[in-house]
Amino acid sequence: MPVTTAICYVARCDVCDAGYGEDHYTQHFTTADEAYKAVSADPAWTTDGDRIVCHLSGWINTEHQAAIEAMPGRDAYTQTFARTDSNRP
Repeated sequence: MPVTTAICYVARCDVCDAGYGEDHYTQHFTTADEAYKAVSADPAWTTDGDRIVCHLSGWINTEHQAAIEAMPGRDAYTQTFARTDSNRP
């Protein structure tokens, strides 16, 4: 079986480096534009053209919240959560 080189693109969170995808699987795309468009369409991720930040699967992390709040731009939005110890895994 020959070994070949394949180039793919994945979207990763700028804060925690989590890969974009479902069920612990990082989705691979053929172009960077495809990866960005998929992440931009997902309400669980925030983008601003330069940065990509995940919403950390339902629990709140102040680093993620600060990154989201600092993002200007057409696609960025801010979602504020109450922080309690029960939000941490």
